[in-house]
Amino acid sequence: MSAQILDGRPVAEKIRAHLQPQIEEFRRAHGIAPTLALVRVGDAPDAVRYTHAVDRAFTQCGMGFQLDVLPSESTTESIAARLDELARARHVHGILLQHPLPPTVDARIVMTKFPVDKDVEGISPANLGNLGLDTGEYFPTSMPRAAIELLAHYEIPIAGKHAVVVSGSDILGKPLALMLLRADATVTVCDTRTRRLADLTRQADLLIVGVQQPKCITVEMVAPGAVVIDFGVSVREDRLVGDVDFDSVKETAAAISPVPGGTGPVKTMVLMRNTVHAAQRQAEQDHGRIQWLPPRRGKKTR
Repeated sequence: MSAQILDGRPVAEKIRAHLQPQIEEFRRAHGIAPTLALVRVGDAPDAVRYTHAVDRAFTQCGMGFQLDVLPSESTTESIAARLDELARARHVHGILLQHPLPPTVDARIVMTKFPVDKDVEGISPANLGNLGLDTGEYFPTSMPRAAIELLAHYEIPIAGKHAVVVSGSDILGKPLALMLLRADATVTVCDTRTRRLADLTRQADLLIVGVQQPKCITVEMVAPGAVVIDFGVSVREDRLVGDVDFDSVKETAAAISPVPGGTGPVKTMVLMRNTVHAAQRQAEQDHGRIQWLPPRRGKKTR
């Protein structure tokens, strides 16, 4: 029997419907839309494709969107300087820095410079520290939060389950492990270099993967009845494919998210929700007064 398909589109639509009145109210009250500035380094095809998807989703919902494209040879210092400029921009409420950064850039230094109150992807050190301790104000990291939203929508329980996360990244694996632990799961974190990886993935009640290696999770690596969530997105022969061999795994899993159409739409809506909340928080700090400065769409910094 084929698995239940965890379609992310109805989940994203539910979040969008909840946000729409808040977006419209903010625009009426302040004369500006909650605005995201997306900073991309270089023009890698996958990054460009993601930029277009975010731009389209935000624009359709009446959100503001500003694109800054930095040269692929940008340095740690130049990226940090641009983030500082956006931190001071009154019309920008959230900032998304696309990853991965070039190997010559020290991503850890860049993230220590990230303005916490505009970190709507939730990956700055301060934000992740508050997430880990569940203290203070923080934005739920958008990519792993999409997995939690997907599971909640389809009423798939987390408590008591063994969750195996195949990703050790700062933007997925680590924060997701914290979220799953808080939901009372038993969590194992792996990556593609983990020895006897298949032995661990076969133990999973919940298997969540995001390593950007197409079809690296085969049916032999999945336990019958497992729930599988795929964050991998790669292009092969002009088609988007995930890290999970979907066609074979769907015949043994109880539920599985597709690529495309699974986690992607949900992640974008979580990012939008964080941006709206960031705008509302900044308006409160400014006592409701926000200076209107129109974002320059399509700006490229060279």
